[in-house]
Amino acid sequence: MRSDRSRVPETDICDLCARRLTDGCHLSVVLDSSAIRDGRRLVVACSPAHLAVLRQEYRVRPFVAEELWSGQIDRAQALHPGPLTRDALAEATGLSHLEIQRALAWRKHRTWQLREQEQQTPEVG
Repeated sequence: MRSDRSRVPETDICDLCARRLTDGCHLSVVLDSSAIRDGRRLVVACSPAHLAVLRQEYRVRPFVAEELWSGQIDRAQALHPGPLTRDALAEATGLSHLEIQRALAWRKHRTWQLREQEQQTPEVG
């Protein structure tokens, strides 16, 4: 525990360069479909320049609603033991049946893409 009563927790680091934040920090909220709570992510930077880079990275990253919904489905399934019916899953996530269907299709397609990339990547060693 620090005794200087600094407003910056010891564990905070810049999201861009991983430098420990000792002299304060710069914060922003960005849209990020992989942030399953609400599609927004808090980014922390050590300088205004690093904050600008982070904001630009998220600005050009596509926001994919199906990615957000897929994460929400994962969270609901983790919180409920046993399989969920379609109606129970819709209730637990707040998603419509169509949104659930689109999220599952996105996940299947994404899994296929990742497998294809792995097969095309040469092994090192």
